[in-house]
Parts: sequence; C-alpha cells; structure tokens
Amino acid sequence: MDTMEEEVDEIEAMEREYHWLLRTEVRPVISYLQSILTECKERLPTASSDAGCQPREERLIMNPANGGDFLKSMVTLCGTCVIAADVTFKISGKNPAQMLRFGIPPDAPYHLQQFQDAHNSLAEARTHLLAHGLDYEFQTAEEVIKLLQPVMAHLARARTTLIVPKKRSFEELKSAAHRRHFVPPLPADLSASFYIQAHKMIFALYQVLPGAQKFDCFQAEVSIPWLTETLVLMTVALQTCQQLLDKMSIFTQNLDLSPKPFD
Repeated sequence: MDTMEEEVDEIEAMEREYHWLLRTEVRPVISYLQSILTECKERLPTASSDAGCQPREERLIMNPANGGDFLKSMVTLCGTCVIAADVTFKISGKNPAQMLRFGIPPDAPYHLQQFQDAHNSLAEARTHLLAHGLDYEFQTAEEVIKLLQPVMAHLARARTTLIVPKKRSFEELKSAAHRRHFVPPLPADLSASFYIQAHKMIFALYQVLPGAQKFDCFQAEVSIPWLTETLVLMTVALQTCQQLLDKMSIFTQNLDLSPKPFD
C-alpha cells in the first residue's frame, strides 16, 4: 500500500469516527449536562415567587476569618436574603474595649444578588443547551460547537458570579439605602456588607481610620456545603463541555466536514 492509499484510509477512518461521535456521543453528553444544570439550579436559592415554593431557611454561625474575637455573627439565610442577624463587634482603639451589637430589621432583609445572578445564568445555559431538544440529530461539528460555546459562557459567568464578588465602594456602603439594613443604626465611621465568595458567605465590617481615607476591614465567614456542591457541579459541566469541544475541534482541523449523510 502506497503513502497516498494510507492517507485515504486514515481519512476514511477518521470520517467514520467523526460520524460515530455525532451519532452516539453528542446526545448523551447534552442529556448529562442538562441533569447537571438542573441539579445546580435546585441547589441555588432564588426568589420564592420564581421558584414557586417556600425558600429554605438556615441559621448559620459566622466566625472571625483570621481568628480572634473582634467580630462574630449569627445569621438566618432564607432564599436569596439574610433575614435576621445578631452581630457583635469589639470596637478597636477604645479603652476600655466597647462592644457594638446590631442586627437586621425584618422589613429590610439583606439581598444577596449573587445568588439570583448565578441562577439566571444557569437558566440561560439550560435554555441554550435545549434549544434543539434532546432528540435532535446533530449533523456537523459546527452545530455542536455553536451550541456549546454559549452554554460554556453562561456557565462560566454563573461560576464567576459566586467566586468573585463585585466590589462596592465605601461611599456606596455608607449610603442611606445600604445602611437601612442594620439596626440600631451603625456609627458614622462603620459600614458593613454580606457577600458570597466561592463556598463561603462573608460578613465584612469596615471601620474608617481617624484622619485618613482608609479603613480597616474585619470579616466573619461560614462555609456552606451546598455552595461547595454547586461549584463542583459547575466545574464538571464546564469540563464536560470542553472535552466534547476538543473532540470536535480535532475533526474540524483535519477533515473536510461539509455535511454528508450518515452511512
């Protein structure tokens, strides 16, 4: 067998593998991704009006992030909101030390927008994934790539939303709209916020330094198991998408993939 015949045989074998991949692997992968996205959405809280059911309620004890006893907090998380809190803070620079205690009023729960944003991105990913339905027969690698790329973009956005919280300016944190979440009202040199960072919920308290445009930040945190599970599932979904895209890319780089009927 000469070199040209070997090349033809190699191309034909690759084409058979390509069509086999489209027939047998793409639909099961899409079905698997659908199940992962469904699990992620079920774990993430959302507004009760969107979910159609009562959101779960959890009491969480938040401990100082770097040890010590400056800041402690016990909070109640319900859906996307912190609906109650009992915060104690040992004010530094006071002699004798002063303890500050405050909470969250029932009429001004602290909304964690990250949960809703991540949930919305997962919903978008699922919508794109099922655009053709589960029974659709993909004919080309380009179809598969066109389907998976936006799914990966929405998945990555959901994951980043939970891992990298948006930073608030100190002016925003000290605004009347933000400070209404805490009772009794915080002293003028203090502000606070809740946010999600990866598998943890963080409570941050900011204290302005006298005579400076700087502040100290004290943090309390708590790990949330279902957040860990959700992030793991998102990572698995992204890896699954990437693996299928890599397989498709091998064929698009080595074959003339104009649509052909399956044998």
